[in-house]
Amino acid sequence: MLRESQNNNKGFGLIEIVIATAVLTGSLIALISVFLLARNATELASEKLQAGYLLEEGAEALRFLRDSGWDGNIATLAPATDYYLSFDPAASQWAIVALAPPDIEGLFARSFRIENVSRDGSANIEAVYNPANDDPETKKVIVTVSWMHKNQSQAITLENYLTNLFDN
Repeated sequence: MLRESQNNNKGFGLIEIVIATAVLTGSLIALISVFLLARNATELASEKLQAGYLLEEGAEALRFLRDSGWDGNIATLAPATDYYLSFDPAASQWAIVALAPPDIEGLFARSFRIENVSRDGSANIEAVYNPANDDPETKKVIVTVSWMHKNQSQAITLENYLTNLFDN
């Protein structure tokens, strides 16, 4: 009788090993997937942080160019045209260029556009540009930083206004 009971349990050890292996494999795959997703999210967050700093740097560079000469740097720019910023380390000078420079850090492309601004009767900026109420002393600036993350295009933008503060 004892022998019959042992013969009936021969396959249970093998089934237990297969089930345990499947559970461990599934757990390992889940852990690896979570790790890869976390790493991807961390990389994207780091890239967005860098892009945010580059965006702010672009806005600051445009304010510097405005301060050093509205007529020579900002007023002459054509609306709805992509422009780029170039820094000359030898002269410690920013310049606006029409051709895209190499990507920053080999990853980020920064550009900006100028849009004309109009004001209503109360001197408030109008939401939609009206050429009849054009304000040539104020321009809307849209700075964009774009990059590729895992073959997906990413971009962030910053909009602000520049005014000819120093009448230069």
